[in-house]
Amino acid sequence: MGNITDLIKDVAGKNQIIETFAAKVIEINTETASLHNPEDAYTVNIMRADGAILKNVRLKASILDAEQGIIIIPKKDSWVLATIIDGVETRAFVSQFSEIERSFIRFKNDENQYLEINTEVDKFQMLFKQSSENNASSTAKPTYKNIAQIEFSGKKDSNITTSFYDENGKEIAKNIFNGNQQQTILSTVNGEDIKERLNFSLSSGENSKAAIQFLDKEGTEKQKITFDELQTEINLNKGNTIFNLKDKEAKVIIKDGFEALISDTKTSFIKGKLTLEMDDKFKINAEGKNLLTELNGLIDEIVKITVPTPVGPSGPPINSTQLTGIKEKLAQLLK
Repeated sequence: MGNITDLIKDVAGKNQIIETFAAKVIEINTETASLHNPEDAYTVNIMRADGAILKNVRLKASILDAEQGIIIIPKKDSWVLATIIDGVETRAFVSQFSEIERSFIRFKNDENQYLEINTEVDKFQMLFKQSSENNASSTAKPTYKNIAQIEFSGKKDSNITTSFYDENGKEIAKNIFNGNQQQTILSTVNGEDIKERLNFSLSSGENSKAAIQFLDKEGTEKQKITFDELQTEINLNKGNTIFNLKDKEAKVIIKDGFEALISDTKTSFIKGKLTLEMDDKFKINAEGKNLLTELNGLIDEIVKITVPTPVGPSGPPINSTQLTGIKEKLAQLLK
């Protein structure tokens, strides 16, 4: 089976007969043992209108060379125009298509680097990769490492994804874009492990949001900052410390029981069972007890003081009015 290029030269030089006919595609011969993609296909089986079946009808000039070329794969059960040169069925190839399932293009340079472009109705993929096999005469199956990739998915949640890889073909950067969100992920490689180190995302909608997350070399979150239209939140060391900023309000939460709130109406500090609040007055609570209540109780007890004398108990303190006045002043300061 020669190349179509050689066959065309024969046609031109020997006045050979070319026959073209309509046929139905009954089988796509995928390359399950392909060096690149098991979904690759270089031939199809077709059935003529008279019921005759032709197998391994070419889709490219050289079906032996899987390294380069432009391939158009028709849909199964679709109709094509097939061409036979000089009546030899083994020289048949598909010359025109009515429906296309997939197409792919593969380029290769002298450094064993490849550019693959793969298109389907709901996907477009462009992949740069390199073969690990530099010996052209070697019979060992080569392995490939990715260099960079761009992919568009047109499915329900359509998006564009770009990926970059290190010298060993491990993904170290990824960007995902769609109509509502953009996300960037940067990773580092530690041996065989790939650890995410930075994640940055933007999203739109009813409440647009931006978030950035930092992780250590083990993949543990160290800091996360989230912004939206209403607030900014900063999480440090897996939430051990949280800063939350809203319009006219700021809150700090530290793990193990400390919380501080500052707003245009109130400032408060909480540590365990101790609470300090400030607005138009001070409020101090500790162990379930209120400072104002306890001071008022103390003054009430002082006002009740009587002492025994030789002629009987004494009367109320002569300064009880002043003590009552102190209670009124405390009520203006505390609550």
